[in-house]
Amino acid sequence: MAALLRSARLLKFSPSGLLQIPGSRRSGAPLSPVCVRSYAVATEQKDEIGLAVRSKQAQQFDWALTKLDSSVRRTGRITKTLLMRIFHDICRTGSSNHALLLLRSCGSLLPEVPMEERNDLAQRVWNKLQELGAQYDVSHYNALLKVYLQNEFKFSPTDFLAKMEAANVQPNRVSAPFCLLAFIDSTILGFMKSKDLPITEAVFSSLITGHSRAGDIESAANILSVMRGAGVEPSPDTYVTLLNAYGEKGDLESMKKTLEAAESADCSLMDRDIMQVILTLAKAGQQQHIPEMIERLRHERGYIPDAMNLCLSLITQGHEDTAFSLLKTFPTLQSETNDSSILGNFFLRHCVNMDTALEKVVRYCKELQELNLHTSSFTFTLSCALEAQKLGKSLMKTVKEQNLPVRPHYFWPLLTQPLKENNVAGIVDICLKCMTRLGVSPDLETLATYILPVFPSLEAALKTLQVIAKVSIRSPMLAERPFKGLVCVNL
Repeated sequence: MAALLRSARLLKFSPSGLLQIPGSRRSGAPLSPVCVRSYAVATEQKDEIGLAVRSKQAQQFDWALTKLDSSVRRTGRITKTLLMRIFHDICRTGSSNHALLLLRSCGSLLPEVPMEERNDLAQRVWNKLQELGAQYDVSHYNALLKVYLQNEFKFSPTDFLAKMEAANVQPNRVSAPFCLLAFIDSTILGFMKSKDLPITEAVFSSLITGHSRAGDIESAANILSVMRGAGVEPSPDTYVTLLNAYGEKGDLESMKKTLEAAESADCSLMDRDIMQVILTLAKAGQQQHIPEMIERLRHERGYIPDAMNLCLSLITQGHEDTAFSLLKTFPTLQSETNDSSILGNFFLRHCVNMDTALEKVVRYCKELQELNLHTSSFTFTLSCALEAQKLGKSLMKTVKEQNLPVRPHYFWPLLTQPLKENNVAGIVDICLKCMTRLGVSPDLETLATYILPVFPSLEAALKTLQVIAKVSIRSPMLAERPFKGLVCVNL
């Protein structure tokens, strides 16, 4: 009974008109029609804003997908930034669509990203999309297999096939050659036979690679005869596979014979095929044979984007000199009618991003200018170094030695972090001393924006400037009224 009385008391004093007890007084005034209408309008506006935000996000996602597709078609590569943007959008929306696109993008389409990082990204995409409910079929597993091979990831093919079986996904004629490329195993061959999977050209190519890496180059070469006996004619891909096998061994004579055999069989190799062989030679440490292959490049249509991707891959994997040799063959660089600085820029920027030794970077800059292949290689490389905050101070010294101007705003990227941390020692030790050694005086904007705000007072700043940068208190620059006002604002 007491509980019922308490409930009645609560209903009696409820502010809602719907809970009013006849004969009782409500604690609050009734809601007016204006209040109700205002609430409805506010709710409607909130819904409209949410709908607009979702619509804008969908448009941005579609734009990113379109840009990724366009980049692949136009250049044969994508950037990690764009890929991660799409991946984060998918994670935010909770959609598992485009899983195949994301997986395929984690391999050779990222030539500027190290292989280990690419493989980590592929595994992250695989696990995350699986959490979001993606239903993987054989195409997804084949895409992951291909990415493993492109990234030279060591894995057990038998374990991978077992994983597919556990997921109730049946391997197909594409899965088996990928597994054979990783490791030739009688178990895999037996698996193919038990599943009645056809022995395709891809399987024969995988056997060539497998025998070669197992040290049996003769068996690898004999695969071509076995193919013909099985009624399968070798294609350009088969000859490229055999060229790579000989390239890993450094057997130039056998490579020449294979090229002649391909021509006799009317299997013309394209520039893209020769570039695969160049990459194989570089990774195998057989750089002495690379000039022979470079001479065979015919500069076919599409040569520039393919060669750029090869250069990026070579730099990423630590073969900058080979990439530079290839860069000098670019036909556009040798043309007087084109901007000679554009194509060299991608090379210099990636060298900086990959922490290439300063001595090499300086040599590349000098040679590009001596060959008239770049009009401002040192200045451009310095801008890349300052942007990436790598080699900045060292390159500024080199630029000074080349009798090129070093300007105060070059130091702004170096001053940004100490400014954020309010680090006086960082400003003094890293930047002001460096500027003094290079004979650069901070200008008005540098002082007001990057240097003076970290000091507790104007007097302390002027005292430090006198001692470190030799800036006099009576300097006309410090006496300017606008400067004093700006200092007060920043301090």
